[in-house]
Amino acid sequence: MLSNLFLLQLLMTFIAGSTWIFLTVYSGAHFGSKIGGFIGGLPSTALLAFFFIGYTQSPSFASQATTAFPLGIGVSGLFLVVFAWISRYGFLPGLLAGIMMWFILTIIITLLPLELFVINLIIYLAIMIFAFYILEKRLKIKAIPAKKSEHNSKHLAFRSLFGGLIITLTVLIAKVGGPHLGGLFAAFPAMFIATLTVSYRVNGIDFSRAITKPLLVTGMITVAVYAISVRYLYISTGLYLGTVLSILVASVSAYLTFKSILSRLT
Repeated sequence: MLSNLFLLQLLMTFIAGSTWIFLTVYSGAHFGSKIGGFIGGLPSTALLAFFFIGYTQSPSFASQATTAFPLGIGVSGLFLVVFAWISRYGFLPGLLAGIMMWFILTIIITLLPLELFVINLIIYLAIMIFAFYILEKRLKIKAIPAKKSEHNSKHLAFRSLFGGLIITLTVLIAKVGGPHLGGLFAAFPAMFIATLTVSYRVNGIDFSRAITKPLLVTGMITVAVYAISVRYLYISTGLYLGTVLSILVASVSAYLTFKSILSRLT
């Protein structure tokens, strides 16, 4: 039976997920794929996930939960690469290929004794560099400037709510599906999937492919920085102050990422 606290988590996840998707697609339509991908890659569901783990169990437990998280971020980055590669032949083939790749790699990871945080960070860094190289040099994913969309804000809001529902269902499956299934879905790239789907429905396949690169850069860097901050600040400063400080650190990281990397991408 689901507790009232977990129902609250589901509600907050739904609100946060829907809001993030709306801001991502809306800003992308008005300011281009760089801004949209930047917003979509900010830590939203990760923030809620670690906070509620710390609240329901302990800050120390939440800190330990970050051990394998860099690997989850890395696999989600590869999901974006596979989607961008295969979606040249259609949105649905790209999405399904990315999800299939995610499941295969995640199952492999769960079978490996990767319990050293530093090693996981090194693997994550290698994956990030590889994924960015493929998107930038091999697939030559280019940013798309703002363009007028035929969808008004009301339609976009409804699509964003649907995307938020996908993210919320993922959290629910992670909770009630048992240790194995729950462990798999805990790092499921639901935010990326929902964002790409809504972007495709609103702005088309070219925009959906273009948004993968800023999603990759912001998501892999800023979310990883947030997880690292949680790992150490939750223990040293506690749950609430640790969350606030982690958000501040991730915000600085996001700003520097945008100014030093995203603003220079074509």
